Amino acid sequence: MIDGVVVLDKPPGITSFRAVEQVRRVFREKKGGHAGTLDPMATGVLPICLGRATKIAGYLAGQEKEYDVLFRFGAETDTGDREGKETASAPGAFADEGAVRAAVERLEGNWAQVPPAYSAVKVGGKRAYVLARQGKTPELAPRSVTVYEARLLGWSREGFRLLLRTSKGFYVRALSRDMGREFGVPMTVAALSRLRCGPFRLEESVSLDELAEAGRREEARKHLLPITKALEGFPQVRIPHEAVAAIRTGRGPGPWLASETIPAGLGVVLLTGADGGPVALVGRSPEGIWRIVRGL
Repeated sequence: MIDGVVVLDKPPGITSFRAVEQVRRVFREKKGGHAGTLDPMATGVLPICLGRATKIAGYLAGQEKEYDVLFRFGAETDTGDREGKETASAPGAFADEGAVRAAVERLEGNWAQVPPAYSAVKVGGKRAYVLARQGKTPELAPRSVTVYEARLLGWSREGFRLLLRTSKGFYVRALSRDMGREFGVPMTVAALSRLRCGPFRLEESVSLDELAEAGRREEARKHLLPITKALEGFPQVRIPHEAVAAIRTGRGPGPWLASETIPAGLGVVLLTGADGGPVALVGRSPEGIWRIVRGL
């Protein structure tokens, strides 16, 4: 079994699921998943988790992300990007640079965002995009999101580029919808590249072509990050052998986690053995007790 994470530079034109399939094929690994979906038109950092690393996909996806986004004036689509069906059109319309700069300055901070209709959010047990494809209008509740940084990279009468650094759960396509309506000018996402997902950066990623070529030369493993390396952005605490044995035999952490000093104020913590190998992810309960949230 192959265990680890491949930091993929996803090409345009394929789904994140399809990208996982292609990476799995290179490594001949049955278990695979991705950390943070990218739409088919989007490119950039897509962490692919293989083998036991699929257990940490949700934790990797929960880290902050950075995007380079190109918005176009003149049309709005049902999906919020250039691949959707046009729902509003105003050829030649644009928002002036001053209005765009002012709007961008207001983005930073915590606020509530309504996800786009074409999203994986569940409504009444069904994915919103399934309802949207059936011609229905899903009622989506606002979600709390954070924009840590928003910077205007360029403006013209055709559109503008932004650098965005956001929390998990943020939808760039929803931002296109909302800013366009604020300006009174229909807008859509024309291009989007994810530059970073947690510690994983675009300059450290590998393309599908490079991975396939390395696979033919049996060198694909050099692009595989060990689980501990993939989780290096999380606080790590090394635990003694007896605690490792207790956790791995299903006896639970026992009194060790209750008595061992772990710095206060931490969220999820990675426990490692004496050899540095991953053992489990733990989190503090509302009662202040450390509990295992994911065995590794």
